[in-house]
Amino acid sequence: MDSKIYDVIIVGAGPGGSSLAAKLAEVGLHVLILEKQSFPRYKVCGGGVTKRALLKMPIDITPIIRDQITSLITVEGNHDIQGFKHKTPFIYMVMRDELDQLLAKHAVDCGAELKEDSFVKRVVEYGGRVDVFTRDEKYSGRYLVGADGVNSIVAKQVGLMSERRKALALEYEFRCDQATNAKYKNKVIIDYTRVPDGYIWIFPKNGILSAGIGSYSLSQKLMSKYLLSFLDHQEMSGDLLSAKGSFLSAGGTRQPIMTQRTALIGDAAGLVDSFAGEGIYYALWSAELLSDHLIKSIRDRYSEAFLTYQRDVDLTIMPELSTLDQFGRKFYKNPKLMQKIVSRFPKLLSLVFDVLEGKRDYSKLYKKFNIVKSYGHFLNLKSSIFT
Repeated sequence: MDSKIYDVIIVGAGPGGSSLAAKLAEVGLHVLILEKQSFPRYKVCGGGVTKRALLKMPIDITPIIRDQITSLITVEGNHDIQGFKHKTPFIYMVMRDELDQLLAKHAVDCGAELKEDSFVKRVVEYGGRVDVFTRDEKYSGRYLVGADGVNSIVAKQVGLMSERRKALALEYEFRCDQATNAKYKNKVIIDYTRVPDGYIWIFPKNGILSAGIGSYSLSQKLMSKYLLSFLDHQEMSGDLLSAKGSFLSAGGTRQPIMTQRTALIGDAAGLVDSFAGEGIYYALWSAELLSDHLIKSIRDRYSEAFLTYQRDVDLTIMPELSTLDQFGRKFYKNPKLMQKIVSRFPKLLSLVFDVLEGKRDYSKLYKKFNIVKSYGHFLNLKSSIFT
């Protein structure tokens, strides 16, 4: 049993948890990270780091970037609908096991303590501390952070995120030959039209292809059928390295994400783009916000600062996630029509690229989208789905 009282215990060593640990340790706080697995460990994830997420990384991740995306190819059925090319990369492809291990090492280098193979079973809050029980040990901290993903044990133990909305995802990873690698290099392939309430993707990772499917309404069995059919039409081949399913939070609806001594970040807090499934950026953003509150509470002895974390998330992150949720609900009602609108107004996608690069936010893009949809009669399109 560890009798040490940590300033902060963080459960989960993903991008959000490790980035938060590094920021706190850098200013001299005593930080413990509990990771349920051992590194390197596999994580179901497309592995796309947007440019704006790259800018929030606590260290340079260039050494592990496997591809830089400059083109988006949208597909409908068996045909490429349109290709959109951007002058600079807007997504950087990584393997999550490599990214997470790199960020966890950085946290340790900054002074955080990392304990792997530490599966959290129980959490107990007291007036001035939180006790965390793993299979083998008990740890105590002044504050606890749940960075442990969509199935967060921390959230369940302290009674948070009971109304979590989830999407199911399935991902295959293939080792491919040089010809296939060249075919998909620098581009992502997405089909919004084949899958109800979701989409299919192919992401390149320099010799490895990640092909996946996400949906709010399909069962895993049907998802496998849809994905294999799509890969058939793509004539994609290679050695199968993994085939795994997982859930992903869908953000956009406000819920409590903290108690007196515990706070959630990233996927554990439901801070995920419900339209495209982007989670890394919001994990880093929420970690950044929480680090400021914890430092003020612990180092600067302003105890009330911690309790304003929820307010800041609601004011900064939630408006964007709410906008994306509104857009996603409209888009998935008729994705073929939406793709047609984008093909007629490609400027919309250039605005998306600006968002992914951190040059603007989604609220401004959504306003532009609403302006475009109001001119739907010029396209001979039915506008009823927008109402």
